[in-house]
Amino acid sequence: MTQDQDPRDPLADPAPPDISGPPDPPAPDGGDPSGDPGEGEGHAVAVEDDRGAQGDAGVEGLPPFSPDLFFREMRLDAWLRWSVAGAVIVAVGFLIVSGLADTFAGMVLAMLLILGWVAVSSISAGVFRALPGLTAMIGQDPSAAESALAQQIRRRPLMRWVRLMLYHRLASIRHRQQRFAESAAICQAVLTQPLGPASAQRGRLLLMLTEARLQCRDLYGAYRSLCELHHQRLGLVESLQRLAIQTRYEVLAGHDRAALSNTRQKLLMAELMPPVHCGAMHAMLTTAAARTGQDELADWLWRRSLLLCGAQQLDRLVKGAFAVGFVGPPESGNLPNG
Repeated sequence: MTQDQDPRDPLADPAPPDISGPPDPPAPDGGDPSGDPGEGEGHAVAVEDDRGAQGDAGVEGLPPFSPDLFFREMRLDAWLRWSVAGAVIVAVGFLIVSGLADTFAGMVLAMLLILGWVAVSSISAGVFRALPGLTAMIGQDPSAAESALAQQIRRRPLMRWVRLMLYHRLASIRHRQQRFAESAAICQAVLTQPLGPASAQRGRLLLMLTEARLQCRDLYGAYRSLCELHHQRLGLVESLQRLAIQTRYEVLAGHDRAALSNTRQKLLMAELMPPVHCGAMHAMLTTAAARTGQDELADWLWRRSLLLCGAQQLDRLVKGAFAVGFVGPPESGNLPNG
């Protein structure tokens, strides 16, 4: 969008969405790599270097996330499942070779094998049925959700994608607790695994990972996950979340002109967001406009952000570097059916 274009002009030429190149290296003190955000006659919103509060340790029985433990659990689940499957195959082969398949003892043994296989499969089925309840608890009582998750995560053997969805819930809890470094580590570990029936959750995991990396000021990591997000098929809600997170990345990295590109379309999409998120979008664009010397546009955006959020709420958003929690736990309606 050029400097003399009015974002309200319906004839403004829309530009395709663009992610700027990798950000400049962070400052030695971990501050904003873009340098001085500029005053902009009182309109620029200073982006604070807030790495996110690290909460206390998790409830008893659910230790901080360890990638080594995560991959060990995945290997143990696979070994147990294959061991059970191998035992069933060996037992069936023994019944056929020994001629016991037609005897009463053979039928009893076959029934025991079937019951054992059903019992092993029922563990994953029970955990899967508990996922919607865990999701609802995350939004209402994260501590209770963590306690319930601790009970489910210790069960084994679990199917690969079921355990991955449990760790997805753990990442959501850590995100809500503002333990962003741990949330990013969980998302990154989960995304290295084949998601199988839960592959529809990949976009949500990437959104959470990107926002957590921004909170930790890992701009290189946020850029990589944003690039991957642009190769995912997202629904409307996820697309709005991606727009907000990408705008925040561009403002934090100092790519102000990229943040202001296609402003009219971005504002139209922002109007589909809740008022707080929409106000945060306007405040971020205010910062970019003021830094680039577009004072008239910055003044108009600032007035709209005040109208949407109010002065006190907007002040809290600015101090939190626009962290308004765009990413939430997965909705039960988006769970896989398997």
